[in-house]
Order: sequence, then structure tokens, then C-alpha cells
Amino acid sequence: MNLAICRRIVLTLFCFAMGFSRATAAPEQKATQLQARHQKAPGTRPRIGIAFEGGGALGFAHIGVIEWLEEHHIPVDYISGTSMGGLVGGFYASGMTPDEITEFVNNIDWSAMLNGRVPFTDLSFRRKEDRLAFPTRLEFGLKNGLSLPGGLNSGARVGLLLDRVMLPYWDLESFDDLPIPFRCVATEITRGERHVFDSGSLSQALRASMSIPGMFAPVHHGNEIYSDGGALDNLPVDVARSMGADVVIASYLDSGPPDPGSLGSLFGVAGRNVSIMVEANVAKSLKDADIVITSDVSKFGAFDFPRSSEIIPIGTKAAAAMSEKLEKYALNDADWAAYVKQRQARRRTKVPIPQFVEVYGISGREQAEVRHAFEGYAGKPIDPDAIERRARDLLGVGVFSTINYNVIERNGKPGLLIRPRLQDHAPPFLNIGITISANESNDVRLGLQARATFINLAGPGSEVRLTGMVGQMVGVNGELFKPLWNGSHFFVAPRGYLQHELRFYYQGSIQLEEYRQRRNGLGADLGYQFNSRTELRAGMDYQRFQVYRTVGTAAAQEFSLTPVLPSMRFQYLGQDDEMVPTRGNITRAAYEYSTKQPSGSGGYSQMTGRVTQFIPLSDRSTLFGIGEGGTSFGASNLGLAGFTLGGPLRLSAYGRDELLGTDYFLAQAGFHYRLLRVNPVFTGALYAGGMYEIGKMYGANPQTPSLPNSGTGFLVMKTPVGPLFGGLSIGDSGHRKWFFGLGPIF
Repeated sequence: MNLAICRRIVLTLFCFAMGFSRATAAPEQKATQLQARHQKAPGTRPRIGIAFEGGGALGFAHIGVIEWLEEHHIPVDYISGTSMGGLVGGFYASGMTPDEITEFVNNIDWSAMLNGRVPFTDLSFRRKEDRLAFPTRLEFGLKNGLSLPGGLNSGARVGLLLDRVMLPYWDLESFDDLPIPFRCVATEITRGERHVFDSGSLSQALRASMSIPGMFAPVHHGNEIYSDGGALDNLPVDVARSMGADVVIASYLDSGPPDPGSLGSLFGVAGRNVSIMVEANVAKSLKDADIVITSDVSKFGAFDFPRSSEIIPIGTKAAAAMSEKLEKYALNDADWAAYVKQRQARRRTKVPIPQFVEVYGISGREQAEVRHAFEGYAGKPIDPDAIERRARDLLGVGVFSTINYNVIERNGKPGLLIRPRLQDHAPPFLNIGITISANESNDVRLGLQARATFINLAGPGSEVRLTGMVGQMVGVNGELFKPLWNGSHFFVAPRGYLQHELRFYYQGSIQLEEYRQRRNGLGADLGYQFNSRTELRAGMDYQRFQVYRTVGTAAAQEFSLTPVLPSMRFQYLGQDDEMVPTRGNITRAAYEYSTKQPSGSGGYSQMTGRVTQFIPLSDRSTLFGIGEGGTSFGASNLGLAGFTLGGPLRLSAYGRDELLGTDYFLAQAGFHYRLLRVNPVFTGALYAGGMYEIGKMYGANPQTPSLPNSGTGFLVMKTPVGPLFGGLSIGDSGHRKWFFGLGPIF
């Protein structure tokens, strides 16, 4: 396991190598006036090829190079590229203009694209529950033993984006038939060989070329597995030459020397070694090129995708510096117009109406599920938005890693081809989460949770969840979720649980006693899932509910009950993120009746509800409001079976569970503001915020304040292991607490 992890760390660093390879930069040259253009006919002029280097976001400079070549009527007859160079080159080869490419990349949500996780809004209801309970970046699989996915990013969103753009070229027999003949380079990792894509699915070829190891999962095609081509040929000058180019232009990305400070760490040294390997093949390509356009992108990083508007002009400037060498290949206006007309005549924009749906690559239950999801698109014009929405819905269940689409022809009729790929590492899934919660130096609580989820064990759509936890709360629980019939929104959910929790009893702000609370039971629910956001369930439990003292003197809080518990629960999970939502609503409500109560005869009822609303004010700032309450419908003397308030982000100036009673309400109003984004791959970000909290506890001891309240300031950072938060809260009656934690916030 350790060796495998080390290998993944080194491979992940490969993505940085794409932006840090360097060689001797061409000297800056002053742009000259446009020279008299050659009068040669297009058929007798030298054939020009251009090779685009891989480099992550640095590759946006290639767009500027293309822009300058177009403005100065420099024809391009062949294009080769690797990774991001392949992506930009593929767009240009397909007939897109520099302005179209620029507009396209500027409209991409790069944070979501690079993060690679299925967006929270697209998850199925149960995957939303999992994401909220385990807001960590890593998801383990148990399919072939304990394992991680092939990359941090499955490439699903990138693949759908490329499918959309390249759909008109669905029946492309050869990449030579594009408006500009094209090749892109990948690495076939089972053989360790370079692979040059010259035919087949154009979108799949581009996706394979940019499969940066450790970051993007590799692309599987039959028995072959493709990853980023940069390891073997990051600047494919030789490929452009082999296509027939008389003159080859190399569009090179000079990222400058390595930062000496970065070489003092394990990751820095490993990354530098990988970049040296890439530099070697780039250096050879530079020697073989006839003209080298050097874009100085040393002030940017390989992950600076949101800064495309700053990087693109660097390529324009770099091409202008080589104008003296480039302009001798320029065409006059008439020849340029003929060249462009010929190129545009090969551009495709139309897509036929599919007459059938075919699912490729899977069989059995999963194939039937996918076919059922897409069969309604036969006989209708292809709507990429609708197809992608349906694909995201299926991805949100967690069984598939990618779902791509294209058009095929069978017996002279066009059809919609769906290419799903099952997860390699799961299901079963294994989620692991760590929680830390502290609001005093002597009150730091650590918890560890793990959940295994098994899919389709008891029929289509069924799930078995097994969850274990240690720390402040210790326990295990299991649930079988089973639709009443295939595709039904109705379900049954039998369950069992053992749960032990540490509880405290206060008078005023003084902690008097410590208790251990046990809830062990069996139960079952009948429920209905309205959609991927909403669920209603009702059921009954038989439970042993026990509270016994472990520290302190007796205060009549101990009891042991074996009640029957009819219950009803409602959840609406309509927010846009599991860590720090910026829009949407979360609503939860629960009702429970216990046939026995801690003191006295008969039973009692309890009901709780919580509504959270997020309202975006701008791209970076969000208002939120939370209303929460609970009632015991007149029951009294419930002791630790009642409700509590107090603790981090729940009347934060008070101690954890300091306020205890039979009925309560809590209102919170606040805001959060995104200070900065830390890493687009992990969607890391730092937020600052504040809120005012006010509550009321009824049926409490006499020392309880009438309207406890506090003002709270906090910082939150989204990290790969969940939201890390901390802050200070100042309340009434001298209450003051600092707090920090790791785990769910809202």
C-alpha cells in the first residue's frame, strides 16, 4: 500500500511538470512591419506545420500564437499537439477561429472542471447524504480490495465538453479530413509507448492526450489504456514533420527556472525529477523545429486556468517577436482568402437526427438502466444540454465513472451512441471521515467514521450501508434501502444500530456531571423519494434507551427505557455544495413518539425542524439564515432526553450542550465571503464570515438565561479532508468561547 501511494504522489506531480519544462528561450525580437506577401499559389508554397506543447493553463498562450498567425495570413497545413497543446490544436483543426476558442475557454467553469467530482446538485439523494456525512476528497473502493480511483478527476465533465464540441465530426474517418489535418499524442501505459491519434473519436483522442497521471483518470479503449503524452513527446515536432510539413513551427512554453525553495521538499524534488524527464524530449523537439515561438509564461502556473485572458496575449507577443521569420510564409490577400475558404468548406456543423439508441461497453442490468435513461432521445434532434443532464443524473448514483456520447451509423441510419464506463475501484464504496470539535482547550473531541456502501445486493436500486464510528460517539449501524419495485420511488428501509454517546449535565455554566447515553435498536421505514433532493419516510423502532452517570453526584438524570418509537422524517437537500453552500435551501424535520418517558407514566412526543437558506449577493459573498426549533408538546422532566443548545456554530459562546430543556428555538443570521481560492483541483478556498445567534430554552433549570445570544466571527477553509473552521464568539452574561473544528458546518 505504501509503495502504491508513493507512486501516486509522484504521478500526481506530473501535472506540474507540464507547466515547468524549460529550455533556452528565443531572444525577444521587435515586431517588424508586415512585408510584401508571397505571390506563390497555394499548391506550390511550402507546407507549414505547427506543434503545440503541453503545459496545463500555460497552453492558453497557443491561442495567442494562432491569433497572430491568422492576422498575418500565415497558413497552417498540419497541426500536432500534446495535452493542453493537443486540446487547443484540436479546436483550431476543427475549424474554430481564435475568437471562438477564446470565448469557449473563458466560459468554462475551470474550478468545477478540474475538481472532477460530480457536483453536489447532480448527486442522487443517497449520495448527497454520503457527501454531507463524509465531505472528504478521497473515496476508496472495495471492488478489487482497498483501492483509490485512477485519478483525482474521472474526466467525466471534460469528456462531455469535448463530446459536445466535436459532435459534428461523428463520422470522421481520418483526422486528415478535418479543416486542418491533425494529430495528438498520448502514452499507451500498458506498453509504455507513444501513441499518435490519427483517426477514431476525436473527442476521445483529445481526452486521452490530456490524461495527466494522478490528476485525470486514464482513458480505456479495448485493452489499451492511454494517459498524457507529455512523458514521451510533450512538443511533437516530429509528428508534424511526418504529416508532410516542409516547415515546422514549435509553439514552446517557457515556464522559467525552477523555484529553488521548492526543491527542499519531497514533492518539490519528485516534481523536479519528472520535469527533467519532460525537458529532455522537449529539448530534442526544439532542435528539430524550423521556427520556435517562445511564450514566456514564467509568471503563471499550470493550474492558472481562470487567468486565460492574461496568458493568451503572451502568445500573441511571442509570435510577433518572430515576425521576421514567420512573415516570409505569409500569403497575399487573394491566396489567403482562397486558403480560408477551402478550410471552412471542410468544417462541419450539422448533426443528424438519431433513429435509435445504442449502449456500448457494458451489459446486463447497467446496460438496461442506461438504455432506459436515453431511449427517449431517438427520433429527436440531439440536444446536448438534455443529454448531459441525463448523463450527470446517472453519474450522480456513483456506479459510473464517465458517460460519453456520439453518433454512429447502422444499416444506413444514424443513432445515438452512449459509452458509459463503470467505476474501476467501486462499488462497494468506502468513505472515511475525521471530525474534530473544540471550544475550550480542555474540550477537544476527535471522531473517526467509516461507511461501506454496497449497491444492488438485494435487487436493482438497493443499497446496504454499514457505518462505524469511534470517538465522542461510538457505534455501528446498518440499513438496507430497497425500492419496492424496479424504478419505484417508494422504498423500504429496515435497520439496526448500537450507539453510545458521552453527555454532560450543567447548572448555569457549571458542568456538574458526565453521563453515558446508549441507544440500541431495530427499526424499519417506508418512504418515498420525490427526486434527488427530497425524501419522506415513516417508520417504527424498538429501542433500548439508557442514560447512566459516569462522573459526578446523582441528579436524577439516570434512566433506562425500552420504548416503541413511531416516527416520521422529511429532508430537502437543495444546497449547491456540501461544505460551504452559496445558494439553495436545506430543510429537515422529524417527529417521534416514545411509548415510555424517563419520569412518569405514559409516552411523549417530540418534533424538531431546521431550515437553512443561502442567498448569493455576488460571486464571492453569500447571506445565510438558519431557523431551528424543537418541542416536547408539554412533556416535562425529560432530563437528558430533552433538547440541548450550545457549542461551536450552535450558540457558539456557550459550552457544548450547556443549555438543556424540553422546548427551544435558535435563530442565526450571517454571511460568508470567499477570500481566495487555494487549489482548483481540490476546489480549496478560504472564507471569512460572521453571524448573530439568539435562542431560547424552555423547561430548563433556573440558571438558564432567558434569551441567550452571541456574535460570532469565523474562518472556513475547504480542504481535501473536509471543511476546517475556527472562530471566536462573544455572548451575553460574560459568555465567551473560541472554537475550531473539522467536519460538517451547516
